[in-house]
Amino acid sequence: MLPAKVVMADDEHGVMLILCSILSKLEGALVIGTADNAKDAIALVREHNPDLAILDIEMPDMKGIELAEKLRDIKPDIAIVFITAHHEYSLDAFKLYASDYILKPIDEDRVKSTFRRIYKMLEISKKSNTSQNTETCRISINLGNERVFIKLDEIFYIEKSGRHTLISCSNGKFKTRQTLQELEKYLGKMFFRSHKSFIINTDRIEKIVSFPNSSYYEVKFNNCEDKALLSRDRISELMKYSDYNV
Repeated sequence: MLPAKVVMADDEHGVMLILCSILSKLEGALVIGTADNAKDAIALVREHNPDLAILDIEMPDMKGIELAEKLRDIKPDIAIVFITAHHEYSLDAFKLYASDYILKPIDEDRVKSTFRRIYKMLEISKKSNTSQNTETCRISINLGNERVFIKLDEIFYIEKSGRHTLISCSNGKFKTRQTLQELEKYLGKMFFRSHKSFIINTDRIEKIVSFPNSSYYEVKFNNCEDKALLSRDRISELMKYSDYNV
């Protein structure tokens, strides 16, 4: 497995130096950026797509748990480790948002064991994502104080709508701040980028309707009233998904 990309956020410079020193000696760890505030941490995750974020639970501009939620909106599978001086923070809140926690003052052995456990978890997850079939694969969407897990085969289409993205499923619609490009990384082979604003589930298509003098087709789905768009220059590529064409 490739090195795990790590970003860190803590307003205590000394803590960052200690963590960087420890992780630099660990096989499989690659620190790609540090921040002393939540805003910069968010920018790091957007830019570098890291595997692991190590976050202070008490950031100057945002609580660590709120920051973790925002990072998961950007990258749902990012592993989170909190840094805290208070042992009580390691209970219920951590179970919801974090893979582990590290207490201050920083203990080198604790950092090493935490990273190695998460690295192993990431390794297993990546192998699983490579081998699993689409019927069991799911994506997770953060909705305020809850996280919804959606089976890929329940999705009709995904649409860019203003600053958000809408996921239309058999059990409703869900809104996320993730982009179409970010979501594409986690979708199965049956998903097709039909239009600049749409990704469609080809297994759910019922019919494609053509309109004269239009630059797109309408895509209709089984058991779904809504429609998606298909650019005319994408129709031949879409036909490759059909078992038999006449």
